Amino acid sequence: MVRWGLVLFTAVTLASPGALAQVVKKKRAVPAQVVAPKAKAKPKTAKAREAKSKKSATPKEAPKQLVVLTVEGDRGGKVRAQLESALRRAKPVKVASLKQYATLGKKEGLKGNTLFTDAPLARVAPKMKLDAAVTGTVSGSSLTVRVLDASGAVLGDQDVKLTRGRLAPADVKLAVAAVVDALSGATRPFEAPVTPSEPLAPVEPVTPPTPVAEAPRTPTPPPEKPLETPKPLEPVAERPVESPKPLEPESPKPAPKAPEMVAIGPQPKDGPPPMDEEPESHTTTAPFLEVELDTGSGGTVGEEPPRPPLARLTLGGTTTWRKYCTRPGVKSCGEFDRKPEEEQIGDRSDYESSVPYLGISAELELLPFARRPSALRGLGAVLGYRRGYASTNVTLFNDVGQSATREVVATDSVLTAQAMYRYFFGFGSSRQLLGYAGVKAGLLTRAFDVEEDPESPLSSTHRLYPAVGLEVSVPLLRQVRLEAAGQLFISPKPGQGFDDEGGALDLEVSDYGTSVSTFGWEAELGVAGELWGPFGYQVRFKLSHYKDTFSGPGARIGWDNGGVAEDTYSSIHWGLTASY
Repeated sequence: MVRWGLVLFTAVTLASPGALAQVVKKKRAVPAQVVAPKAKAKPKTAKAREAKSKKSATPKEAPKQLVVLTVEGDRGGKVRAQLESALRRAKPVKVASLKQYATLGKKEGLKGNTLFTDAPLARVAPKMKLDAAVTGTVSGSSLTVRVLDASGAVLGDQDVKLTRGRLAPADVKLAVAAVVDALSGATRPFEAPVTPSEPLAPVEPVTPPTPVAEAPRTPTPPPEKPLETPKPLEPVAERPVESPKPLEPESPKPAPKAPEMVAIGPQPKDGPPPMDEEPESHTTTAPFLEVELDTGSGGTVGEEPPRPPLARLTLGGTTTWRKYCTRPGVKSCGEFDRKPEEEQIGDRSDYESSVPYLGISAELELLPFARRPSALRGLGAVLGYRRGYASTNVTLFNDVGQSATREVVATDSVLTAQAMYRYFFGFGSSRQLLGYAGVKAGLLTRAFDVEEDPESPLSSTHRLYPAVGLEVSVPLLRQVRLEAAGQLFISPKPGQGFDDEGGALDLEVSDYGTSVSTFGWEAELGVAGELWGPFGYQVRFKLSHYKDTFSGPGARIGWDNGGVAEDTYSSIHWGLTASY
């Protein structure tokens, strides 16, 4: 009986509500310990430590060695300087000297601008132990950066934006990242890690249902109330469950911002210093000081436009035709010639060269500031001298209309001393051709001397006057350059010169009137170019015109009320040029 009484007592005890609650606690406590976050944190830490140990065990990869070649269409080499400066700061790469690259290219038989391109890359790369080369092309407001391997094959390219011919800091970072990615052969680091990092966050909060185990401690009522214990499960769904909501915008939105994050390319820990435009300005000249080699006179480094020469000397010859006429009492020679013959009274003369004046010409242009990168580089001076000789016939008419022909020997001399300012610009698709537009002002003197002959009343003409003008030069090819110029003469009156023996200059006015006013101009058009090295050629046609209007009585017959004299020179100048 005692045995059956113990069995009955045990059964009643187990059937009580408190015993049931303890059983429920034990059953729920067991899985809570299994999914505790602390237990999961340990394997993650172990994996992280294992990954770190693997990284520390693996040797660091040697940086890739490359050289930055010329950038086509880059005026002044500013963009190339930015690329080289930024790549020197990037740890995964090592920038080699372009000067050494050009020197080895010379040994391979290459010359000129080809030294700085990818032409000698396949032969020079093994000697310099180059892994790659960087080049590019400027087209409008964009830059295409290309990465080449040691054989010259394209590994990758990237288009970046240019702002006023330069790269903005963000675009510099994008270009550097493109080079690093092309060399590593991997996708950009900012594309993959974005998505997996966020889903991991909601996984951890979903697992900890541990608060559920603590909630049942408070309720001790009958078995029905423990059934309500699932209510404490609601805290699990409070905020941690909503964590998947960040997945709604997904990763497409941060993806466009990824190019700006490429700055972490070298290493996120050390990271390159901020590359603003100002700090980079001090590196602009360094690369080009490094690669300034002898590429011939007028040559350039890479795609930089050639600089104007310090001096240019032109030596050659001149051929001049002169047409001269004097008419009394009228304002133009044509007006007098249209009169009836009986009204054509007074001394008049017609002079026209049947044989051109052949002579010599020389011109020297000086630009002492041409090598300075400032606005003063276009300031200079031009000095010129021309002298032609000829023996020709002069037809003279007296007051009764009788004519006589005389053979006279005359010389035509021109001196020029002018200051000038030229604005130079690159021309052509690659900006390799140098053109200019400019102004000039100074003094000119022109003397037409006729041999003294009492039977030849044709007088000499001497003029000394200031002049201002414009000039332009447009290069079509290195060997062909179109040139044009025009000048306005300021009061180029006759009877003015440096030497006046016995008052001879005064006779040039007093023979025709008491006073004179003169209007004159000059226009020229020509072609020039480079032939070989510093030597070139120049051919120009010039047309100069003077019109003298006299007033008052003159010494000659029929010149009682002044008259007119028209003087026109047509000349061709040719010669060879030497530039320095």
